[in-house]
Amino acid sequence: MAEQYPSIAQCAVFATAFKVLLFPAYRSTDFEVHRNWLALTHSLPIKEWYYEKISEWTLDYPPAFAYLEWLLAQMARFVDPDILKVENLGYESWRTVYFQRSTVIFAELLLIYALNCYVHSSSREAKQTCYAAALSILLSPALLIIDHIHFQYNGFLYGILILSLVYARKQSGLLASGLLFALLLCFKHIYLYLAPAYFVYLLRVHCLDSKMKFQLYSSFKLGSGLAVIFGSMFGPFAYWKQLDQLLRRLFPFARGLCHAYWAPNIWSLYSFTDRVLLLVAPRLGLGIDENAVNRVTRGLVGDTTFACLPSISPRATFLFTLVSQMPSLVKLFLEPSWETFVGAVTLCGYSSFLFGWHVHEKAILLVVVPFSLLALRDRRYLGAFRPLAVAGHVSLFPLIFTAAEFPIKTVYTVFWLLLFLLVFDRLAPVPSRPRVFLLDRFSLLYITVSIPLIMYCSLVHQFVFGERYEHPCVGVSSTEETHAYTRKVLYKRKPVPLISRPPNIQDDQEVWTFEQTGEIFTTYQSYLQRGDFYRQKRFSCEITGHSGLTFFEAFQSESDASGEVEDAFPDALKEPILRKVQFSTVSRLDYLVDHIYEDFKNDYYPKENIVVTFNDGTRSSGVLREKTRFPELLRADGSVERSAYARYLVCLNNPSDKEIVVEPKDLARERKTFTKQRLRSFLKKSIDHESWLGAPWCVKPEIASALQICSIVPPHLTYEHQMAQRKANSMQKKTDFDGQLLSFSPGLPQLKPKGQKHKRGSQDAAHLSAEYQRALAANPDFSKIPQQQVEQFLTGPNGFSHIAVKSQPKQPPPLPAPKYPIEDLELPPIQNKPPRPAFKFLSIDLPTPHILPERSDSGILMRSVGPLLETWDTLNVYCEVFQLDSFTFDDYIEALQLTHDIHNCKLISEIHCAVLKRLVNDANDKNGQVQFTLPEYNSSKSEDSSTADTASLPSSTPEPEVKHSARTTRSSLAKSEAADLRAVQISNQFIVEGRVHRAAEMEHSTRTYNWKTRLRKRDFGQGAWVYIIVGLLYQLSSDPRRKKVCDDILSKLAPPDQEATVQTAISRYPLTDINTRVKILEILCMLSLETKAIRAYMEECNNNMTEFRKEKIDMQRKRRAAMEDLQSLHEECKALQPKDQARSPIPELDGLNDSKITNGTEDEDGIEEDEDAVMDTEEEDKPHQGRSLRRANDRAAQRKARAEEERLRKERLQAEKAKKPSKQEKQYEKIIKRIEEAKDQIRDYEEEVSVLENDLRESDCPRTRVLGKDRFWNRYYWFERNAMPYAGLPDSSTAFAGYANGCLWVQGPDDMERQGFIELCEAENRQYYNAFKMRVPERKMIEEGQTHVFNARQWGYLDDPDELDKLIGWLDTHGVREVKLRRELQAQRDNISKYMVERKEFLAASEGKKLEDEEPTSRMSTRTKSNAGPQITRRCFAWTNLTAERELGHLHSEPKPPINTRKQGKAAKKAVEEEVRQTRATNRQGKPLTRQGSRYTF
Repeated sequence: MAEQYPSIAQCAVFATAFKVLLFPAYRSTDFEVHRNWLALTHSLPIKEWYYEKISEWTLDYPPAFAYLEWLLAQMARFVDPDILKVENLGYESWRTVYFQRSTVIFAELLLIYALNCYVHSSSREAKQTCYAAALSILLSPALLIIDHIHFQYNGFLYGILILSLVYARKQSGLLASGLLFALLLCFKHIYLYLAPAYFVYLLRVHCLDSKMKFQLYSSFKLGSGLAVIFGSMFGPFAYWKQLDQLLRRLFPFARGLCHAYWAPNIWSLYSFTDRVLLLVAPRLGLGIDENAVNRVTRGLVGDTTFACLPSISPRATFLFTLVSQMPSLVKLFLEPSWETFVGAVTLCGYSSFLFGWHVHEKAILLVVVPFSLLALRDRRYLGAFRPLAVAGHVSLFPLIFTAAEFPIKTVYTVFWLLLFLLVFDRLAPVPSRPRVFLLDRFSLLYITVSIPLIMYCSLVHQFVFGERYEHPCVGVSSTEETHAYTRKVLYKRKPVPLISRPPNIQDDQEVWTFEQTGEIFTTYQSYLQRGDFYRQKRFSCEITGHSGLTFFEAFQSESDASGEVEDAFPDALKEPILRKVQFSTVSRLDYLVDHIYEDFKNDYYPKENIVVTFNDGTRSSGVLREKTRFPELLRADGSVERSAYARYLVCLNNPSDKEIVVEPKDLARERKTFTKQRLRSFLKKSIDHESWLGAPWCVKPEIASALQICSIVPPHLTYEHQMAQRKANSMQKKTDFDGQLLSFSPGLPQLKPKGQKHKRGSQDAAHLSAEYQRALAANPDFSKIPQQQVEQFLTGPNGFSHIAVKSQPKQPPPLPAPKYPIEDLELPPIQNKPPRPAFKFLSIDLPTPHILPERSDSGILMRSVGPLLETWDTLNVYCEVFQLDSFTFDDYIEALQLTHDIHNCKLISEIHCAVLKRLVNDANDKNGQVQFTLPEYNSSKSEDSSTADTASLPSSTPEPEVKHSARTTRSSLAKSEAADLRAVQISNQFIVEGRVHRAAEMEHSTRTYNWKTRLRKRDFGQGAWVYIIVGLLYQLSSDPRRKKVCDDILSKLAPPDQEATVQTAISRYPLTDINTRVKILEILCMLSLETKAIRAYMEECNNNMTEFRKEKIDMQRKRRAAMEDLQSLHEECKALQPKDQARSPIPELDGLNDSKITNGTEDEDGIEEDEDAVMDTEEEDKPHQGRSLRRANDRAAQRKARAEEERLRKERLQAEKAKKPSKQEKQYEKIIKRIEEAKDQIRDYEEEVSVLENDLRESDCPRTRVLGKDRFWNRYYWFERNAMPYAGLPDSSTAFAGYANGCLWVQGPDDMERQGFIELCEAENRQYYNAFKMRVPERKMIEEGQTHVFNARQWGYLDDPDELDKLIGWLDTHGVREVKLRRELQAQRDNISKYMVERKEFLAASEGKKLEDEEPTSRMSTRTKSNAGPQITRRCFAWTNLTAERELGHLHSEPKPPINTRKQGKAAKKAVEEEVRQTRATNRQGKPLTRQGSRYTF
């Protein structure tokens, strides 16, 4: 028979391409389930896999599938490490989506292989029908919907099942078939429903011969194989006594009889019948279970209780399933053919689907897949397969309910049904026995009606009836619990989520409950855990805002405050205000309070207690009876004839019951009855809204029901409508943009949307003309547009028209201004603009070959510049944790470049010893516990290796000398000496082929005093810290991720051609280059970040930042209030100002117009800048020039004039003092004095805010903040921006340097940015070239000048303020990235320039000192620097660790000084007091210290 076309492989390629297109499609919760399984199998030991409960999606598949997830996790860590974090619940990055989708496709290769084996194993006559059946499974819509949209791995699992069925075709493959099915059960236990068929078939064919005699050998092989498979999978859990827990996870019977989406089986009909009987039960006199009636689900979801029919137990479903399977099993035992076996597998799956417990709709694949292998046997089988295929695939539609996937599931399914059912109808042969056409007509009718029914249910019904005929009780989870708890206690500013009620609680069962919340617990342990959570002082009261409370304290506070608010707030205002607030879309509660207060403060309502003011000034209280509103009247021309007004009928209390009509101006409320504070508390108690942007405020249901306020959210305010509207607006905006502009000008920025009418002055017109000429200059092809297209655009929907001058050619009008900022690389290049200032480079291998390095002898490679900066930043940011003085970056580099006296350089030894001490605790602190994840040695590297291992691993003489125990015998001592002598002899001759280092021998030689022991004892003397690093790196090399870099370092510290001793390692360190040394420090710093000390420090800084933000907000509020007072005083001052004085602002109020003072309405969260405000002017395009003296003469004249005015003012004041001041003048002077006091207070608040902002900056230590990115995606860093003082610690030993880093660093783009925005594909390059006559790389080379960085591993820097100003001028504020970068550079410009100058001056002075030191002693220089430090030739030798000396009494690298036994108690007491002082210290403001607050001078 000719080869089939297309082949299965070709169809698989086509199907794979289609499935790749579905990567962004809808994903169900199963996607998060499998992501969580990847994380927990990777992050947790096997013992904890079936106990993990961080996520609600716990592991409930057998161990083989868990091992598969672990294997996938090993690959996932190279794609996106965040996938493997257990706490990253709901993590769905695009890398995660693509990776998990791809694993489903790759796993499906097994299905393709199984189908191919099925076709090739068939007979020649049946090959065509088997080929059609295989294609129907491969292209099945069920697998497409479940695996590649909904997300599961069913294709992989059914590949194992089909392969097992294929092997069962031949006698020789029966053993493999059984073992494969056993493996399948270890992957997913749902296939247990098919196990009876396998058991009967293998027993009859494999274990028994034709004469029904037992075959011992065959049975032994099968039994042994099954034991190996199940033992290897479940054996570890049996050994750990976890089988009970594993079985509870695999068989969660508490989930209920029916699944969330009903599978079309017997129990769905049973539940439907129960619902019908519930309606007619009163008429038929049937008994009703009242408990079931009150339950929401009544047997639908997570529940097994029925109202009228008997309840169904899991045992009953098992019996029904087994009884329904028996006929097929009996026939299989009597007629053990392969076709009968596949039929029995199909019927067993069908029985479980019809009668099983908690059957998923996806379980229909247990029937459809094996039945597909028999469907073409003859037309009798096909007649049963057709309705099954239609019903089974349609029942999967509720899994995909999103609109975007509707065409995929419907069109693809209908196409598959029509195609394969027609093909099957042609290929199915006539049966050998006569057919009975009993139900064929019904089957044909069912199929004919099914397709229109699918279209109606999926599409038409929603448009016609909406949700009117959907049953409200069907849901994913039961909602029967109604707690009495309605108040909102907040935890981390969010309402506390309550634990749902446990299912199936018996009446006599012992439970524990919290009265406040109504939560019920069936175990005392869970009750205690919840109580411990509630007793934490981390809750807050929503109404009062009080924080730091336990849950019960916050609950009581809510209760008390709620009652107070309810009693204090006027009853008459509650309903009107809540009706006004209902469905309001004001974003913040503060704004809503302001808005409501303004609307209601001069409006009154019936039954409200008010105060009436009469014309004679007397006042009387009363109750408002009626209110009448009179509307506004308009004339025919639209002018107002009469404004709207209101009249009130008031019943006075004194005289009693007298009624009068009052105007609004004569009414007032009693004091403190209606205030913003009370209104805010009332609204917080009464309304709520969801967390998405634009969510409306809604009155709480119980309050809305009591006041009869409608709670149905208008359709246009729902989340779905808002998202659809935004999407439509975005598409419309894109369509307008593409159709109006990109059709003839692909490179220009987008125009402003049509319909925005605004006036343009002459300056705007000139600006638009300049923009148009700029575009023409940058893109000459734009001027070549056909005139017809230009006229069509100008007279189009935008409403612009061109102006034609008679007898002159028509000139193109100025284009509307683009909506800046836009994508930077879409801006046209500006001709004749100076390039970016040139960078300097620290390395000797430069990205641009024609540029020479600053220092050709530095030895620094470009790959080491990034680690150099990272390690320096880490050591300075966490210097308090390491107990180190801060040091400059230049000293750091100089120290790492030393080749002699390296062990005398305190900077080198102290940073290594300080970091090492954080990795392992002191021997007296928790027994020297290791503070990071340390990989285990390989079997040959274990510290406690056996004697055989010791003999196989040669070593040299131990150092220090091993001290034998006092109980050592002479024989054991002799043996030990002989072993040591033998080890020395072997070590002297030891040369291992291919070995790169001898760290193993070095570690073995000091096995009794290894690196961990030495580190615990803090034995760093005479450079011994180098050996500790060797031992640490050797153990880290067991990790495959670190092996390469560790072996590279060890090959230099413990070379294979030298003796493996500690002294060798110490002597080899000075011979290493700076690149190797920075590798070592990079590894140590990365390990230190895992330690508890660093993590606790970051958490403390985070808590401090929260406190600082609260204090800052409080100060800003006080400043705002002081500003309002100052403004009112200013108004009073102007009213009392003498008439003989000019009305210009008086000198005492000059500061009132200061930007920091007049901005009294500044928001607490910052001011949101207008996008149009970032458009730069001609002045902004110029570089910042700093201070200028060109107008010095003008300023001198101005100062002289001001001095003359001040003299005349003083003379006038003296003359006025001679006169007797009037009462108004005295009051005026008092106002002036109060104004000065208010201004002083505002300045104090501003100083407090600036101090708090600096505290916030220095506490921001988790990550280095990037300043921004330029148009070519280069990143700019100023490392002093956050987490450290600008010039380092003020009391550091090198504080006289006056700077920390002093450079602006630039990093190249990462690979993703480079490939996505710079190195474009050919089509995008062509489009970009057509727009700008150059490609992006060419533009980069032109606009960046002579120096470039091309990837994230390349770094450059600027160290000159003038170059910084040129860089600011080079940035284009029309681009989205550069406008942010320029804004940030301008904000930090003064600080960056200051420390650049400090660095230059210090380095210049240091070079001068070196030259002076090299001159003869007869030439003495008297030039000194005021802040000069120690006179040492090399700068790095001037550094010493004053912090360690102050806090520890000695350097890290020095041994701890001995303590006199008599003074030991006093020393310990002093150390405890010092620790308390450090942990509880405060600064001069009385606030908790920032990360380095103890060393600042405030």
